[in-house]
Amino acid sequence: MSPGHAQEAQTPPAVTVQEQPPLPQQQELPATPAPAAPPAQDAAPAVPAPEPVAAELLEVTPQSVTVTASNMAAAPRVRFTAYRDSYLTAKKVWQVSRGNVVMALRLIPAKLSATIDDVRVALQGDGAPVAIKVGEGGVFIVPINDEIAAQGGSFLVNKGKGELTANMVIQPSVPRDAWTVARVAHVLHDARLAVHAITPWYKRLFASEVQSLAFCAPERGSALQLMQDQQLIATLPMNDAAVNDINQPVYCKMFDGEDKYPGHYRLVMPEQATVLIL
Repeated sequence: MSPGHAQEAQTPPAVTVQEQPPLPQQQELPATPAPAAPPAQDAAPAVPAPEPVAAELLEVTPQSVTVTASNMAAAPRVRFTAYRDSYLTAKKVWQVSRGNVVMALRLIPAKLSATIDDVRVALQGDGAPVAIKVGEGGVFIVPINDEIAAQGGSFLVNKGKGELTANMVIQPSVPRDAWTVARVAHVLHDARLAVHAITPWYKRLFASEVQSLAFCAPERGSALQLMQDQQLIATLPMNDAAVNDINQPVYCKMFDGEDKYPGHYRLVMPEQATVLIL
């Protein structure tokens, strides 16, 4: 997927409601003596709220996974591409996969002189730009923001016209410590459904299908641990050569969803490992 090249952004019209206004700057106040602390009182310990499941995240705030606070002073100002098409695709991926898979965009230099080392991305609607976290290699998860999509929002970058293009990437959204053999099979199933759902019918005969879910490390010799509770069941070498989402070589242990290990076995990966949909 190539959303297009960057274009000059137009100054958005002033509105009275902003998606996420910038935080006011703190002012220095004269020092005053600190008041005496009140006597300590017994209080019941706070009970943490349970984590929402994927279905609850979808119904409430799927965009909260990626959207961060904005700093207007550092906000990018060059229009990269319209938001709505990416929004519709990202929302379909989230819905079909039940939150197990997300859509990301990988920024790619379109000119020999362009770089992505210092790239910044923001989402602009009628209000203030909303900063988006950009990972290694210029990859960022597309936020799902219904309000900005309805406003005809755009992605902004801190690069010049025509310096960048982008490809679409599908990534798992499972926490590192939540992988089990059963979860691998579920994510693979949902990733295949998501890719099928976002591929136009006239391209399905030629589109690549999801083959495996891979636990990968940047160097050969790492291993994945298969655990039952605290007991080590097996050590699985990560030696299969592949490339990651930014075309760097990696070495992986791949699963095709038909693995015969018991579903409750946990998968513990090395610190530098990542999980890819291949």
